[in-house]
Amino acid sequence: MAWRRIAGRLAISAFVVFHLTGLVTWNIPISPLRDCLIPLYRPYMLPLGLWQSWWMFAPDPMGDTAVLESEVIDAKGTRHVYEFPRVADLPWWKKLPRFRHPKFTCNLMVDEFATQREFTGRYVLRQLGLPPEAYPVHLSLYCQIKAPPPPGQPFTDPLARARLHNLGIYDFVALDKVRP
Repeated sequence: MAWRRIAGRLAISAFVVFHLTGLVTWNIPISPLRDCLIPLYRPYMLPLGLWQSWWMFAPDPMGDTAVLESEVIDAKGTRHVYEFPRVADLPWWKKLPRFRHPKFTCNLMVDEFATQREFTGRYVLRQLGLPPEAYPVHLSLYCQIKAPPPPGQPFTDPLARARLHNLGIYDFVALDKVRP
């Protein structure tokens, strides 16, 4: 029985060391050591939403609102728009499990996460549920970026145009290229 307890403690300790090393590796400044270790921790950090970046800190934090959207044009020329969930529009009890969505959107704008953009495009196509005859499709992934309200004003101008930040354009030739 003592060996199970020791094995359990070793497993927990190994996980804690792995997790903390991943967090430290992800947050250290760009260096050859970081570049070597990041690929080892990327499969763990990205799907769980544990990655971080420095855009949220001073001296120049991101103050804009970024909304992730996608436009898909199928083989017949039909345009489909997919809007990702907007956490701000949800009631508080639905916001809690989705608090990482804005972070995901902002991190997609960083070149380091370019591979996640194509995976996001595949997710869009799965959510749209296009039939096999709709392929090939042309997918554009983009962010609508709106500035915050000026100081002293509670709201931004609702008619003000958002800036578009193109994240990528992808062509998927068949449905089997979308599903894992």
